[in-house]
Amino acid sequence: MRMGTAGLSALLFLAYSSVAAAGPIVDAATRAEALAADGKTAEALQALDEAVDAIWREGPLAFRKVAVVSSSSGEGVYEERTDLTFKPDETMMIYVEPVGFGYRSPGASSTIGFSADLTIENATGQVLGEAKDLFSLSTLTAPNKREFGMTLSFAVPYLRPGEYKAIVTVHDQNSPKSGNFEIAFDIGLPEGSDTP
Repeated sequence: MRMGTAGLSALLFLAYSSVAAAGPIVDAATRAEALAADGKTAEALQALDEAVDAIWREGPLAFRKVAVVSSSSGEGVYEERTDLTFKPDETMMIYVEPVGFGYRSPGASSTIGFSADLTIENATGQVLGEAKDLFSLSTLTAPNKREFGMTLSFAVPYLRPGEYKAIVTVHDQNSPKSGNFEIAFDIGLPEGSDTP
């Protein structure tokens, strides 16, 4: 396929325009690559931190990790649960690592805070229960610390055996951001029962 001069000029203009309008993330990555090539590791990492800061500030509240767990004792320390069938009133624990949240800085430390709502739906999407502000958490942390994990837990409701979905909406207390995630689970027969 042959391309005329006008077509080549248009293609080069588009390529240049997208690079020129790339923004702070691409600029920081380009700086980091040049610094790394010069053997300036610390400076290259600082440049990449600037790109991460831009994504963190501008992006929505999201979740790096969401897992149903059988135990959790801190950030990144949990045992994932493989059996997602629960008995009524059994506790479901969900380990969550949010990203993109805000900070409140009272001084040498910062505060991270969240509240969360819970909705339970059946397999057809019918809402069977809702609880607003069911979870609330606020904790002190190092300024701008990005690594954070929390465990949310609730008693599985008394519903007929079947397939259900828990929808958790997390609200950042230090910014207008919120985000949600879903957990599919089953409810089995109650303890000591062999009929629904």
